[in-house]
This record gives sequence, C-alpha cells and structure tokens, in this order.
Amino acid sequence: MKPPESLAAYRAAGVIGRDDIAAAALLVEMAGRDGAPEPEPLGWLGLCLALRTVRDRHTCVDFGAIEAWRGEIDPEAKESLLWPTQPVDWIEPIEKAAALVGKPGDRRPFILDGQRLYLARAHAEEAAIAAAITARAAKGTIRILLGGPGTGKTTRVAQDLVKLFQDAGDHDAKPSVALAAPTGKAAARMAEAIQKACASNAVEGSRDVIDSILQLKPTTVHALLGSNPSRGDRSTYDARNRLPFKLVIVDEASMLSSSLLHHVLAAVTDDATLMLVGDPDQLASVDAGTALGDIAVFGRPEHEGTPLYRCIKTLTTCHRTEAEEILALAHAIREGEPDQAMKLLRSAGTAVTWVDPGEKKRLDEVTTTVVEHARQLRALARGTDVKAVLEQQRELQVLCAHREGPMSVADWNRRVEKQLDIRPGFPWYTGRPVMITRNSRSLRLANGDVGVVMSGGDVRIAAFGITDVGGLPLELPVSRLEDIETVHALTIHKSQGSEYGHAVVVLPERAGRIVTRELLYTAVTRARKHVTVVGSRDVIEAAIKTPIRRATGLASRLV
Repeated sequence: MKPPESLAAYRAAGVIGRDDIAAAALLVEMAGRDGAPEPEPLGWLGLCLALRTVRDRHTCVDFGAIEAWRGEIDPEAKESLLWPTQPVDWIEPIEKAAALVGKPGDRRPFILDGQRLYLARAHAEEAAIAAAITARAAKGTIRILLGGPGTGKTTRVAQDLVKLFQDAGDHDAKPSVALAAPTGKAAARMAEAIQKACASNAVEGSRDVIDSILQLKPTTVHALLGSNPSRGDRSTYDARNRLPFKLVIVDEASMLSSSLLHHVLAAVTDDATLMLVGDPDQLASVDAGTALGDIAVFGRPEHEGTPLYRCIKTLTTCHRTEAEEILALAHAIREGEPDQAMKLLRSAGTAVTWVDPGEKKRLDEVTTTVVEHARQLRALARGTDVKAVLEQQRELQVLCAHREGPMSVADWNRRVEKQLDIRPGFPWYTGRPVMITRNSRSLRLANGDVGVVMSGGDVRIAAFGITDVGGLPLELPVSRLEDIETVHALTIHKSQGSEYGHAVVVLPERAGRIVTRELLYTAVTRARKHVTVVGSRDVIEAAIKTPIRRATGLASRLV
C-alpha cells in the first residue's frame, strides 16, 4: 500500500523521516496481505512517529503531550499541518489499525497503552523494568544513591563496601561484588574515585578490608553482562544465566538507557542487591529513555512511605570547597534560573569565566590557553613520565555540543593542531590525546578510554589512564590502535563520567534541540577548579530554559 501523500508535508517539516515512512509502509503492506484495511492518514502518522521514537530517544509517543512533538518546525508549516491536540483524536484512528496495533499483552508490532504508543519491544522492556524495580523495592534489594558533583557518592559507596567486608568476618568467604559503569571512561573514573575515597579519612577500615575493596576492578556494564555485538542482543548473563554476585553497583547510572537497565535487572539474581549511583540532572543516555530520572522522582517527599522512596538516598551537601562558584553556577542551571546563571557568569570570579564568541579578542585568548595546554602536554609526552602526562591531559579539556560545524569538536581540534604546526598526514604526533571509539577486549580498551601518544621511550606508545595487571597505566604501541579519534576537544556527551581541572565549555552559535539544560549542567560540572563558558547570552539562556523532554511511561508504571 502506498503511503498517503499528506505524509510528505510532515516529512518536509522534519516531523518524521523517509525511513519512518518506508518502515510503516512495509508493515502496512504486510498486514494488507492478510486483508487488513489501510490506516487512516493520522493512523499512518502515528505509526511513523512511533518508529521515530528510537532516533529521538523516546520510549513511546505520548499523545497526552503531543503538542511538544512537532519540534523545531517552521511556524508557517505548523499552521498548515493537521495536528490534533486531544489524545482521542489520535488514538481512534490508530486503534483502527488493529492488525498492527495491539493492547498490552498482544503480539503486534505496536502497542497502545493508555495514551502512549510504543514499539512492542520498548513496551515489553519498560514494563519489565517497572515490575522488577517494584519487586526489588518491596524486598529491599535495590538501592538508589543520588547526588550532584562533590556530594560524596563515591565516598558513601566505599563506606558501604567497608561495612560489607567487615560484616563478612575474617573467616568467611569475601563478599561477591561487581562494580560497573556504562562506559569505559566512567569505569576508570569510578576506580580512581574509590581509590581516593579509601585513602581519605572519611573511610575507615582495616588494611585487609581496604585492600579487598581496592582489588575490585570496575568494568563497563556491557563487559559485566558479557555483551557481544556479533550475537546481537544476546549476552553471557541474562535472565537464563544470572550474574554470580550478591551486590552489583552501577555508577553514572544516568547514562543507562532503558534497554540496558532492562538487561541489568534481568541478569542480577533475585536475592542479590542492585545499587544504582548517579546524578539524575545530568545528560541521560545516548539511547532511548531517562531511567534514572524517572526513578529519582520517587525520592521526593510526596512519595514518602512508598517502598521505592525508602530505597532512595539523595546526598545534597557538597564537600568541594575549591570551586564554590562552579557549584553555584551548576545549581542555577539545574534549577532553571537563567538570570542567576548570567549573574554568576558576569561576576568575573576566579573559578568561572564567560566568553561571548562575538568578542574575538577574548575568544583568541581562550584559544591561546587551550593551545598552551597542548604544548605543555607535548613537552611532557617526549619524556617517559606516564603519570605526569596523564595528569596534564586531565588539567584542561574543551567540551563542545556538536561534533561538526562552527564551534564544534572538529573545529577546535583543527584550531589546536594548526597552532601546534602538526604535519598533515602524520597522525601519531607526540602529545596527541586520543579516545577509543570501539571496544577492544584484546587490548583491554573500551569505548571512551582516553590516552596520550608518547615518544620518550624506544617505541611510540599511547598511554591510557586505566591500569594494567601490575596496577600501572596501560601502555600500548600506537601500531596496535585502530578505532580512535583526536580529543583536544570532545563532545559533552563523551565527557560524562570524567573530571577536568579546567573545562572549556563551547556552545554552538545558535540554540537548538541538542542545547539543553542537562547538556550545560553536565558540561559545567566536569570542572574541578575552573570553567570557561564560551557562548552567547541568548544561547546560554535558551539552554537553561530547555530541559530534556523524553517521552517514557516508566514513572507512571512505578506509581
């Protein structure tokens, strides 16, 4: 069956894409072979919107908030498009496509659950997540630890681990614990933070207990589950073969997609405890869903007395005193207060700097600072002190909203390399910061791991902050590296789970769907000592006024 011509206008306006229409047409044609009637035009559009959800990181189409779905459409185009605001006007034509759209429990490509339309798989995963969390909350086998930067989440985790190992006793078997994070970089940061916490006065335990905790090696969630891209969605550990741990702790849980959380919940045994740790105000997963944010709702006072409320602990006291200005700015962004944020940015404090990109002289000064850091990194990388090189790399990082275009990752990488006089065609230059873009088990590297090319030894190597078997930084010949990219600048999304002495946050020239409150909050909170925000007032204020809106039904299911 041929899609109705009316869909062309929605495609031209950017509401749906060509692939959405093609996929819907194929499904309608297959249903038509069995005698199913063709959907009405709004039914077609609803199916296309549901097919687009994965790309837009929603788990469903929420017809109760359908007005927000038109996105960045030209105002004149908006007026010409049929777009009912009442859910019933969408639901009735969608229900008529009964061969394709079913109710919960039906076997159909699409599931209509109340006012939400899902792809069948997304519906099944979301329902399973809600059921698993509800059951675990009732038994007390799920713990949620929330808090912003510097609130002591890792210290609390370390303290809990000390108690767990001490309670096990000297003669009992050591507790079986797994530590994981969504990315390799976040896992490495988790290991570093636990080591620092165990060395502080805030964590007290015997030497044997502390050593046992330090022997725990955080890994990626995918590695924990034994995921293998060649097997599709199949993992070593799942509902049929459960993880052999009594406690599983997942850090940076805001980066967990709905699908990945579903797999984790399925793999953890019913009598084991799952602990999710993270900041729900940070950027959500690059895939569909806002799982931690949906769960965090139940830590609010209005849910006091519910089983899930009792499982949530929110840390609010910040223990970082070296950058109170950064924390104040982060608070203003998180609370959606653009006037207060701009006041802090204009204050010309010691830890917060604002640069309007229209002021060329000041922008050039920022570029000079970034290039000087790169030169210092190059100088150190000609030696053999790997630790000093890695520490220098983390002292400054440019974070951009976009990968390509003006004021993007590619733009800033080119700026720096041009100033460094890097010879074209020679990728392995000394001091080049590189990021792994694809997991490599044979090299023990994960997507997101960052290293620096060094030339002070017998061979040119790349040193990475993750530790090898001997507890030293991992060093590999550059000839063994394949999937990498230069990261004098990197995207804000890829910076999650990291901290830098000085974060240079670069926003695009114009506001857009990607420039959100969570994006700016995440970027600003990567800085320990200093943050420089490069962006116009209009773009900064637009970001603070634009929270991420992802359609999911998880929070309502947990009720």
